[in-house]
Amino acid sequence: MIKKCFAKINLSLDIISKRPDGYHNIDTLMARISLYDKLEIEKTTDGKFSYESNVDLGDVKDNLIFKAYDLMKSLAGDKASGIRVRLTKNIPVAAGLAGGSTNCAETMKALNEMWGLSLTTKQLMDLGAKLGADIPFFFLDRAARATGIGEILEPFRIKTPLKVLLVNDGTNISSAHVYKKTKLFGHIKTGKIAEGLKAGDWSVVNDFENVMEDVVLKDFANLNPIKENLIKNGAIKALVSGSGASIFGVFRDEDSLNRAFENLKDSYKFARKVDLIDD
Repeated sequence: MIKKCFAKINLSLDIISKRPDGYHNIDTLMARISLYDKLEIEKTTDGKFSYESNVDLGDVKDNLIFKAYDLMKSLAGDKASGIRVRLTKNIPVAAGLAGGSTNCAETMKALNEMWGLSLTTKQLMDLGAKLGADIPFFFLDRAARATGIGEILEPFRIKTPLKVLLVNDGTNISSAHVYKKTKLFGHIKTGKIAEGLKAGDWSVVNDFENVMEDVVLKDFANLNPIKENLIKNGAIKALVSGSGASIFGVFRDEDSLNRAFENLKDSYKFARKVDLIDD
């Protein structure tokens, strides 16, 4: 079985409050993009989990794919089997694109099908939330406003035709580091932005904001030129996604997007034109 694990970007991200459990309440708009990892899963008869990838992701037991397998296996009973996983990683790691979360969600979807568990989307989302706040989002087929720690989702369709250039220079950033240093805000007009995107209103692109960005750009000064170069090359808005280090530029039309890509593609480790996935 082959699954495409699509990345996400945060079109806007606000931190509302810190919770007693150490997590933060957020208010964010997330959209899947056309950049994806390729996940291949097949049954084995040995009852074991085996894993290989084109990227070293450390101890396999810390990997969200293994955690998804372990969780689903605990529910499957006699229907469970061993599996062999091959992951072709295209999404930059520790980059604010939720690569691990999307891998986890697609593993859960695959095992639900492969083992005939018949879990509903809602059940899978609730299970995914046990493994990570971003994971439930990847069981949806559209953009969403996410609140709580990210698990409360309001799906919506984006009608504004955003053209996006995604850039990453290979910097790895710890989400915990950025959350710890970011001040609480609660001032972004997330609802207004969402309504504008639903209506195809281009003006709300100017309201895109990420409250983590100041910390990211201060502590990782090498990222500032990426944002500056996206703007210089015609982006209407350039923004850090999540806790970084990826930065995306939003363009009004295909021509300006293509010009920016040609100007920047050789300057950074990763530069990719991406579409929003909304189906």
